[in-house]
Amino acid sequence: MTTLNDDEYSEQRITLEEALSAIAELVENAKAMPLSASVLVPRDEILFLVDAALDALPVEIRNAQLVLRERHEIAEKARFEADEIISAATAKAERLVARTEIMRQANQTANRMIQEAKEEAARLKYAAQDFVDQKLAGFEIALEAIQRSVKAGRLKLAPAMNEPFNPDDPLGEAEAPDVGGSPFFDQDL
Repeated sequence: MTTLNDDEYSEQRITLEEALSAIAELVENAKAMPLSASVLVPRDEILFLVDAALDALPVEIRNAQLVLRERHEIAEKARFEADEIISAATAKAERLVARTEIMRQANQTANRMIQEAKEEAARLKYAAQDFVDQKLAGFEIALEAIQRSVKAGRLKLAPAMNEPFNPDDPLGEAEAPDVGGSPFFDQDL
């Protein structure tokens, strides 16, 4: 492709392929600088061809680039939201695990307290039964002592009951019965 001057560029519309080919031709045909690998290229022509190449880019490519940028932004936003969701879910799971652990510990404590209460109730019941048994045993002993005293008194009275009534001894105190050496009853015997 031959180089075009500014008037020629402005009069015709070139395609992307033509612009890139013209740039390549300018670089290939450029004069080499002495003692260097660099070449001299006409700046205005190169810049014009680059602009023409950009203008010649199909709209779809530009739109695709926009779509790719938007896709990248959406992906970043989705990644950020996913990280937030994961963080929230992790925190919630930790709270649930903690709540579950608290419930487990509370159940263990409640079960332990119930067991201790049952044991204390059984101990108190046994102590109460033992106390009542001791009191009943004491009453039994006292009643047996009373019963023995009553029997002894009746036995002593039996011969007197067969005697005729003596008006001189209205209380029948001729002979006092022996009730264990004491005229008084002791219930704690």
